This record gives sequence, structure tokens and C-alpha cells, in this order.
Amino acid sequence: MDMKYIDSEIWAIAGGKGGTGKSFLTSQMAVALAEKNKKVIVIDTDFGGANIHSFFGLKKKTSSLNLFFDDKEPLQNLIIETDIKNLSIIPGDYNAITIDSIKYMQKLKLLRHIKKLEADYILLDLGAGSTFNTIDFFLLADKLTVVTVPEITAIENLFQFIRNTYFRKLFFLLGVYGLKNKAKEIWKNRKKHKITNIIGLIDFIKTELDDNPAILAELSDFSINIILNKLRNSSEIDQGFSIRSLCLKYLGVNALFSGYVEYDFQFWKNLSLIQPNSNINISPRIKKEIFQITENIINEKQIKIGTARYG
Repeated sequence: MDMKYIDSEIWAIAGGKGGTGKSFLTSQMAVALAEKNKKVIVIDTDFGGANIHSFFGLKKKTSSLNLFFDDKEPLQNLIIETDIKNLSIIPGDYNAITIDSIKYMQKLKLLRHIKKLEADYILLDLGAGSTFNTIDFFLLADKLTVVTVPEITAIENLFQFIRNTYFRKLFFLLGVYGLKNKAKEIWKNRKKHKITNIIGLIDFIKTELDDNPAILAELSDFSINIILNKLRNSSEIDQGFSIRSLCLKYLGVNALFSGYVEYDFQFWKNLSLIQPNSNINISPRIKKEIFQITENIINEKQIKIGTARYG
């Protein structure tokens, strides 16, 4: 029986900084979805640092997004099958494109073509950082996921990314509903209005402009999935709950702590030595942790305080 695709669900995976293992986790979540007999396409939108092809043992990128931008090649024609059933990729091209070089109309065109691809799930592996283009691709998705490691600088960068993304979403919606100038005036005079943070701004808009409930409904639907990677001890699990609390307290963002992956020294050492065309073997423990994270994202669930165990 042929698969039928009514609407693809798009997942975007991002991070505040590099080196968090984001691309690896993207590839393995894609594997977990494919093993559920779902058709999955991974698109490497980490412009300037594309490497998702390496996690599937592909040495040469015979096609890439560079052909879409420069040669107007249809996105469908750039899909490359992997050795994993139901799983294919569209590689990026780190030699030709940077995220800041993409023009606005090119970005819109790519977003339209991504939505037309036939798959159950489309995973976007985004680059690190908070450029407008990265955030715009992130906000395209149905499920928003961020990856970090339990280090203070990584967590700070992650919170900045979430904050910048939420502000981008907020001011886009304010523009759609014709409230941007009003909101800017309110924020500029926030001391006068006794506003101290973004939650206060939203609450003020709610009271002053209660005839625009649609914008509040859209903002309430904004949700972020958090993954902690490379955990070395049980105390670091709490950092996932702390990030969630910060998002709720200072942004009013519904952040879900979807899960964590423990650090495996031998695995990460072996991963750095893997050559193209080599298979990546992960331990049963890591595979189980990534499978659980994937399930939590699908079902919009999170791990509960007191139930998480290390080792």
C-alpha cells in the first residue's frame, strides 16, 4: 500500500551555539521516526556549516541546496536516499552559501517548496545563532526544538535564541494585526506603564486591546521543546527544568523539557574519527534516550521532575 501524505509535519532543530550535537540528534531523531514506518526528509539548512550528510555515510554531495538557489533546480530533485528505509536527505552546501547571503525572496521560495515535499515528517537542521534568517526558518516549523549542553555559556546562548525567536514571533503578529507601532510606543514608555518584561507587555496589550484576542491565542500556541545533550551526571538534569522555568518566568513561553542524552566518551571519540561512508553505531542507551525524546516531541510531553534518572 502506498503511503499518503496529507500534510507534512515540519520539525526545526536549532541551538544557541555550535558544538551541542544538534546535527547528530537531528539525524537520530529522523532515524527514530523512519523506524516508525514514517517517510522522513532531513534538510540541511545549516548554511555555512552543512554536515548532515556525514551522519548518513554520504561522502559526496551530488546535489545540494546550492543548486536550488543558483540553478533553480526543483527541491524535489535534490532529495538523496539514504541506506535507512523511509529516510532521505537534502544536503546543504557549506562552500557556496551562508545564511546571511540568502535574499528575502529566495527564503520565501524555499519555504514554499519545503511545504510541498511529500513526507510524513520534514526535519530542518538549522545553524547555530540568532540571525533573522535562522529564526525565520525555525518559525516555519510545526514543532520547534532546541538543543543545548549543560554549560553556562551554552545555556545563556540558548535563552537568548529563545528570547529573540519569541520577540520575532511577537512583532510579526503585531504587524499582522496592525499593532506594531502601538506596542513599540508601550514598550518605549514601559516605566510609565510599570512594565518590566515581555510578559508585562503582553498583559498590557491584553488589557488595552482586548478586542484582538486572536494575537493572544497565537502566542499561547508558541511552544519550544528543549533537549539537553552530553550530560555527565544526574545533577545536570535539573538544568533542563531550570531552562523551562526561565522561559516561563521571563518570557511566558511554554517550554517543554523533552529529554536528555547522557555523555558517552567512547561514542563521541569514535564519532570524531568516522570517515565518509562509515556507519555510525550508537549504544542501546543513547538510542533509547533519543527514541524517548522523539516520542515526547510527537506527543507534546516532557519528562517530569523526580522521574528522570541518570545512568
